[in-house]
Formats: sequence, C-alpha cells, structure tokens
Amino acid sequence: MPVITISRQFGAAGRAVGQELARRFGAEFLDREIVAAVAERSGIPESEAEGYDERLPSLWQRIASALATSAPEVAMPPLPSEVLPASAIHERLAAITRAVIEEAAARGNAVILGRGAAFIIGRQPDVLHAQLHATPVQRIRYLLARVEEIPLDAKPDEASLRHLCRSFDRSRASYIKRLFGVDWLDSTHYDLSLDVGRLGIQGTVDLIEAAARMDREPGELTA
Repeated sequence: MPVITISRQFGAAGRAVGQELARRFGAEFLDREIVAAVAERSGIPESEAEGYDERLPSLWQRIASALATSAPEVAMPPLPSEVLPASAIHERLAAITRAVIEEAAARGNAVILGRGAAFIIGRQPDVLHAQLHATPVQRIRYLLARVEEIPLDAKPDEASLRHLCRSFDRSRASYIKRLFGVDWLDSTHYDLSLDVGRLGIQGTVDLIEAAARMDREPGELTA
C-alpha cells in the first residue's frame, strides 16, 4: 500500500484531506502523532516538543492547536531554554522527527502530514508527494468555519486569521529551507500540486487517491 505525504499551506485543509485518505486506504495517519512520538523519544513533555514543531510561533501554535482539536486551548509551558540552547534542542528534535517519518515510510500504508516528509523520504516507488494550496480568501473562509467551534475567549477574528496564515507559512518555509535547502512551495518537488479551494476537499482526496493507486515506477513515462 502507498505512502502519501502532504505538504500544505495553513488553512488549505491538509488535516481533513489526510484523514480522509487514511480512512480510504485503511492507513496510519501521522500528524500530531509525530509530535507525540518525538516527545516520547526525546524525554520531554509533548507541549514542549510542540513548540518546536515546524518552527511555529508559540502564540499561533496555541491557536492552531485549538483549531485542530476544536477544543479550548491549553496553556503551554515555556521551553527549557536553560537546559539547552533553542538551536540545539531544535536540531535534536529534527533528527528524531526524521527517524519517526522514515520508520513510518518503511512500514508502508501511511499518510504523513507536513514536517518535510516529502524531503525526508524522497522519490521512491509506492510513495506519492502531494502539495495543497488555496487562495488566502479561501483559506480564511475555511478557518472561519472551524472557528465557530471554538469558545469565544479563544476565537481569533478574520484579521488575526489572515496574519495566522502568513505567519505559519513563513515559519514552515523557514523550517523546510533550513533543514532541506529547498523552497517548499516549488511544485516540482511534488507529484501533485492541487488547489483545494477549487477542487474542494473531496475532489482533492479523489485525485490523490487515484494517483496513489496507479502502478508506476519513478521516471516511467507511459501513454
């Protein structure tokens, strides 16, 4: 069964797409599960590992966590900077993240969301790399729909969500550039680059599923 990696702009429904693909393939789904595994292996609380996940700003990480769980956000303690410099902690957690993703790919039948998985695994048979994007307006609309499920005291407004999208995307771009030396929005790094705003979530899932079920070797050109 295939391994599918999903790179996504913030608010482009990456988690929803990934979860539906995992359901259709009966596959393991890895998103926050990666953070949990990294925290366990590194011996630090999951909340601390989360602060370094894809180099996301702490304020936006807390809002994103609330969006991801559709529940009130939980206060996150500060990272233990007195123990190790932030750069050293990041390098250590990045190495563990790589190991977690490589092991998932080796098991097969997995859908892996973010964390530079496409660049960690690379081009291999039975691996499909998808990139999801949408216009800022469409992403904000999607986030606003999800914000309705968050308590009023944790609910960001439209301007904050616009800032949120820019902030997350900058952080993810920096994370990928620093670790892999590439532009994460360059579509040539992926097998599919899909506009979720135009295709919709189900249409996006259908296309990725169809591509993943094709029996092709890397570099094979056939009619």
